Amino acid sequence: MAPGATGPEALILRAAGYLDVETGRVVRPAEVVIRGERIVAVRSRTERPVAGARVLDLGATILLPGLIDTHVHLTLGGPASGNALATLDAGFTTVQDLGSLDYAALRLRDSIAAGQLPGPRVIASGPWLGITGGICDFQGIGVRGPDAFARRVREDVEHGADLIKVCVTGWVEDGFDHPDDVEPSDEELSAAVAEAHRLGRKVVAHAIGREGVRRSVAAGVSGIVHSGFADDSTLLAMRSRGIYLVPTLRSFEVRPRSAALESLSAHMRRQLARGVLVAFGTDAGVIPHGRNAREFGALIRHGLSPAAAVRSATLDAATFVGRSDQIGRLAPGLLADVIAVDGDPLADPTALERVTFVMKGGRVHRGPAEAAR
Repeated sequence: MAPGATGPEALILRAAGYLDVETGRVVRPAEVVIRGERIVAVRSRTERPVAGARVLDLGATILLPGLIDTHVHLTLGGPASGNALATLDAGFTTVQDLGSLDYAALRLRDSIAAGQLPGPRVIASGPWLGITGGICDFQGIGVRGPDAFARRVREDVEHGADLIKVCVTGWVEDGFDHPDDVEPSDEELSAAVAEAHRLGRKVVAHAIGREGVRRSVAAGVSGIVHSGFADDSTLLAMRSRGIYLVPTLRSFEVRPRSAALESLSAHMRRQLARGVLVAFGTDAGVIPHGRNAREFGALIRHGLSPAAAVRSATLDAATFVGRSDQIGRLAPGLLADVIAVDGDPLADPTALERVTFVMKGGRVHRGPAEAAR
């Protein structure tokens, strides 16, 4: 907004610093200037103050863009409204919901967007798409044949799905014991991806076994969730085509250890070391909602630097979900999704589990009492 223009009252957030996710460094001290739902400036507090602005001092905290979890199930693991609230309380201002029965996540998305419920901004697929009798045939929703796969994609889009989630392999033990097993045929998988692309929707694949990941990448999906056993040629194809990996490592760490999980962990370290694109995702609903930030520790234990782990939940996640022009950074013109954490997340990544302030789209959700003014 030009100097002297009228509009909403400016709000200045002051803190000890802010994390620049593009450079991977903390800038100290920090001010983020917000007007309405947008950021108008990110700067040092030593610069000339904005006349008439309200100031909210967040003390010794570090500011970050609102976090993004690209793999949740808000309708699983408890009441959806409670799950959404816990997720937002934890500093995740945007999530991608990858599967619900009867389009429940789409209704939740719309209720939150309408201001009827507190929660993160939701990007949602329809129900899981997989074969009859397969890993995702929940309550008989599986289908068979290329025409049926394409028809389900059309139905999902008609219901308002933002993307399509297709189930290609079983779980970790299946991928470890039977690396070449794939559930849908090439024709079924290709039909789903082609129809989704025709309708302007991307596809993400639940794929863990080696061959399932390879076929998903060849079919043209935009992301692989849970991938554990991709071979080097597939990883190279993912990198060259900009296909993201959503590891959901914490969801595996909480399971009893096994030879399959030990192998998965080793494979994931190799994949991350090879520079595959990573988008933060937890499979929350399998792990408790609101504890999403524990995934940062899992990513770091598997080889990502703290700065890269944070980037996976901010700028890189925003790129993966197609919203990098709106979220994922603290920058002028972007939505004012801002959180504050107790500590420097680069020196102590557990600080990301200590969120003290949450703003979504310029509205304070959680913070000091004076923030509610």
